[in-house]
Order: sequence, then structure tokens, then C-alpha cells
Amino acid sequence: MLNLTCEITDDLKVADKALEAYGRWAADRPQIRTCGSAEGKYKSPQDEVDRQPTTQHNHDEMMACQRALAAVNEKERIVLTILYIPRKVPIQAQIRLYKLDQRMFPERHRSGLKQFDLFLHLFRNNDIKTLPHQG
Repeated sequence: MLNLTCEITDDLKVADKALEAYGRWAADRPQIRTCGSAEGKYKSPQDEVDRQPTTQHNHDEMMACQRALAAVNEKERIVLTILYIPRKVPIQAQIRLYKLDQRMFPERHRSGLKQFDLFLHLFRNNDIKTLPHQG
């Protein structure tokens, strides 16, 4: 199986960590969840011991990540989304769905991280709120 990620260099570690946090935040958004019982009314015991602690994310930071990811070129953005935002659909199925060449993943991963890092820096520092082409 082909390696889909690039080697994360020191200059891209901040972008990598920010995308990992954003992916967890985006996947953990509140949604209505029901259980698998026939009636759909089962409620688990309210015991906090067996649950993982949730990390609190800074809303402004997550919105800066969302804007930065939206500003990345489309092909690189798709690769970053597949790699960092967990979905129920397996990664290989997403690659087939988007008709992507797996051999280009490491290069697009690196290029996307560089673009994301640049835009994230701009959005974090409030240098810009939106990009000119976004309105």
C-alpha cells in the first residue's frame, strides 16, 4: 500500500497539529445520535468513568482553521480533508469517489500543508477576515 502522507518537517508541524485539532473538532460537532436498539430509546448509564475526556477547542482558532482550509486550492484541500477529518467512509473509498491518484497524495499533502500554514497565519493574526475571491 502506498504511503499517502508526506514527511512532516519542522516548519509544517504547527499546521499539522492545527489540522489534527480541527479534524477532531469538525468530527465531534453536536448531532442527534440514537442507539441501535429496536425502539431507539436506550440510554447509557450516566457514568463518566468510561468516557474519554473531551478537549475544549478555542472557537476562534477553529474558525481560523476552517477559513484557512477553505482557502487552500481544491485538489490539496480534498487531500487534507481526507487525511485529517475523520469520516465513516474509509479513506480508500473517498479516494475512489474523488478519482484521485494516490501517487500524488504526498506531494499534495505537503503543498496543501504549506498553503494552509500561510492562510492560517493570516487568519490567526486578523490580517484578513476573508479572501478577496470569497467576498
